[in-house]
Amino acid sequence: MKHIYFVTQNNYKFQKFQETMGQTNIQFEQLPIATPEIQAENNRQVAEYSAQWAANEQQHPVICEDVGLYIKAYGGFPGPYLSQIEKWLKTPGFLKLMKDQADRTSYWEYAVAYCEPGKQPLSFHTILTGNIAVEAKGSDGWYADKIFVPDGGTKTIAELLDEKTYRRNRDHYEKLFEYLETHLGE
Repeated sequence: MKHIYFVTQNNYKFQKFQETMGQTNIQFEQLPIATPEIQAENNRQVAEYSAQWAANEQQHPVICEDVGLYIKAYGGFPGPYLSQIEKWLKTPGFLKLMKDQADRTSYWEYAVAYCEPGKQPLSFHTILTGNIAVEAKGSDGWYADKIFVPDGGTKTIAELLDEKTYRRNRDHYEKLFEYLETHLGE
């Protein structure tokens, strides 16, 4: 059975990853280390760099994930810098930032990268388009989840998480799983 390490210090993120991956011939294990996060234009680049660094540093095949929120009115800000910006702005700060903005178009980029020691990383990503709400709703999820409404919906991600009707990280994890099963499955 192949062992692959999911690099995160966030136990909840690893739990959600395992739930999404389900039963497989690959054993996933959490590797709770910090990786360097480069300044990059998108989350795929961040995930790829982190995966390659961790694979070479730990000498294990690894998976790294990175997520960003891109707001059109601000040229894609905060983008791949979301985790740092959320700590400062929190939900009220995002709403204040968007207060006078007519164009509330935005999107999430979910990126995941797989890398083996000494090799180039392979990444998959998902784009979820939507809008920034005028008020925060819902209690589950991260700060930005309380203000992001996916296209075609009327509820924030946080509200959908509260109702247990939203399953995040689906497409990029499914692409990764398909790759791993095809190339590494026994």
